[in-house]
Amino acid sequence: MTLEVCCGSLASAIQAVQGGAGRIELCSALALDGLTPSIGTLCLLRDHFPDLRIHVLIRPREGNFVYSEDEVRQMEADIRAAATFGATAIVSGALTTEHAIDIKTTRRLMQAAPNLPFTFHRAFDRIADQAEALEQLVSLGCDRVLTSGGAPTAEAGIPRLRNLVQQAAGRILILPGGGVNSSNARRILDQTGATEIHGSCSRGTPEGLSITCADEVRAVMNIIRE
Repeated sequence: MTLEVCCGSLASAIQAVQGGAGRIELCSALALDGLTPSIGTLCLLRDHFPDLRIHVLIRPREGNFVYSEDEVRQMEADIRAAATFGATAIVSGALTTEHAIDIKTTRRLMQAAPNLPFTFHRAFDRIADQAEALEQLVSLGCDRVLTSGGAPTAEAGIPRLRNLVQQAAGRILILPGGGVNSSNARRILDQTGATEIHGSCSRGTPEGLSITCADEVRAVMNIIRE
């Protein structure tokens, strides 16, 4: 079982590693559901933690996942930069105005760093026909899908997630995410059949910030190892 910790800052990433995480999703602006992180943050993490698996989110702005040509070019440039400075995988994706996989754009994003694994992010949860979308991602050669099964949380989406895991049949990884914590991680994994799980493991600070908590990371990892 693998825990991927979603980290919206350098401080969160350090906490994740201190809690024992071997893989993170690096982003910024978690309050906006995650945006592309700075290259400086990626460089510092790679310098500090040479063996850490860093999956870098590429999302240029908040809002929908329908992108202009200029935005796609920006995302391609960000992906190439992330690959150059130490990313071990890319997390991204695009939709059409009809809320379906934008196959052409997603292929371009994957080809911007063809040697890195590619996770299609939670834009997947805005798609009505997830079964069809999953087959499209398999055909594209996508490595995994980060999803709550279209529900507000992964725990609420367990029935759909289970169906997706069964449909995937090992051809693509289903990565449950959304509201994952030490109280539900074991249930989500057991009832969906997934082998990976995604969560921020965060707690609030007196300053009103949200930051990954090393103790919560450690608790989730202990649970999924049972």
